[in-house]
Amino acid sequence: MKEYNDQITELDPRRELPSVVRYLSADRLMGIIEQAQNGDTRELFALYRDVISNDNQVRSEFAKRKMAVTGDPVSIVPFRKGDQADVDAAVLCGEVVDNATFADAESWLMNATLFPVAVVEKVFAPLPGGGFALKALVPVHYQLLDYSQGAMRIFDVDETGNPLHTSHEVTPERYIVHRCDLMPAPDNWGGAMRSILFWWLLRTMSRQWWADLLERFGVPFLKGKYSDDKGKATLERAFRLAVRLGAIVVSKNTEVEVVQAANGDASNSHERFITLCNQEISKLIVGQTLSSTASPTGELGGGTANLQGEVRDDIRKADAKSLSATFRSQLFEQLLAINGRTGHAPKILFGSESIAEQKATLSLIGKLHEAGLEPDDDALDAISERIGFGIRRAATPQSPMLPFSAANIGAAGFSPLPLSAADAVNDHSAATRADDLARAFADDLAPIQDIIAASTSPEDCVIRVEDWLAQHNPANAADVIEKALYVYSMAGARSARPRNKS
Repeated sequence: MKEYNDQITELDPRRELPSVVRYLSADRLMGIIEQAQNGDTRELFALYRDVISNDNQVRSEFAKRKMAVTGDPVSIVPFRKGDQADVDAAVLCGEVVDNATFADAESWLMNATLFPVAVVEKVFAPLPGGGFALKALVPVHYQLLDYSQGAMRIFDVDETGNPLHTSHEVTPERYIVHRCDLMPAPDNWGGAMRSILFWWLLRTMSRQWWADLLERFGVPFLKGKYSDDKGKATLERAFRLAVRLGAIVVSKNTEVEVVQAANGDASNSHERFITLCNQEISKLIVGQTLSSTASPTGELGGGTANLQGEVRDDIRKADAKSLSATFRSQLFEQLLAINGRTGHAPKILFGSESIAEQKATLSLIGKLHEAGLEPDDDALDAISERIGFGIRRAATPQSPMLPFSAANIGAAGFSPLPLSAADAVNDHSAATRADDLARAFADDLAPIQDIIAASTSPEDCVIRVEDWLAQHNPANAADVIEKALYVYSMAGARSARPRNKS
């Protein structure tokens, strides 16, 4: 058995099946579908390849579906932010996103939105100090999928990439298997792409039907009127000559008209049919039609456009959630296990909600704050998933007041409770302020010290100082209250008491 660092599935591009589109008909298409239902999906998946490669409508809509997820930023969020083991697990798994092959693997796995399944091989490399690191994520070509034995297997290849007749199991230790089709049908039935084939075939065959219509009725033709056999013979000879000469000469009593065939609905029937087919394809892939064809809805405010936009956002979120679960369960958990980590596999977030949904979420949080409420810590993970990146609570802002120390309070006439050595560090600015306070509360304002010591709260301190000022009425009353509150805020009512003067 090969080790983690050995890649075993690599198809030589020259061994792909040739295009099956050229001679495709309705009968041939049904034969390919039945062949796939019996376990041989190679021609069906080759047809999918040809349709996506050759058809601009399918290709552009499929690209929109994939880029809605692959174009979003990727964030790795710890399962529990307060658990150090989970944080370390998120750091280890975050290296996967930086791997050079991650973007290609992400895009390949998104093929499962139309294909029934997408498979990626995991290749690990041993680390010098022990453990393993992700070396590469290699897409497994659809021509290597084998359903002949019921369950999906993978054809073996030789050293040059040629498929062999033998196959092996799809083990979770080796492969990532992603399915995004919500319909209850086996993989070999074709997935969502099977529904597109018939619209694509009808639209392609209609080109030949349209060419036949133009060949028969699209070119103006001559219409002659005659009154006797002699006139009829004259017109027949004239029409035969008109093919070469482009004009005819008839007698005065003989009439010739040029009739235009495209005066009725036949002139735009092909265009309407092509539009119908394109709309059905768009609805199946991206859930709406307005992103591919600008159609008037007859509404003020764009109600229909908003509704179709919501449908597309729902599809995008479902694709991202499904892909996130696949990476978490089939890659992150294995990476942690083979490296002996005990933390939970982290969450992987692809992008965020739409701008309108983000505004609604942030508005709700703001209204909760106005009502005196706030999300708890458990809600931060849910908000992170909505916004698209990890968030945390902001640190509590530090008070702008100077630190309380023995120097500033002691100089102002107060003795604090015992402080630690770090709190008692002499600060020059604090000492300068302490000298100012000592001078401010000397002589006539000395009773302010007793007022602060007796106060139980800043509000109580203000009331006591105002009562005292009402009797003494000094000119600097506002300054006295400000300095009193300053001393109270640093010392605290319980930690400030009159200094022992003995």
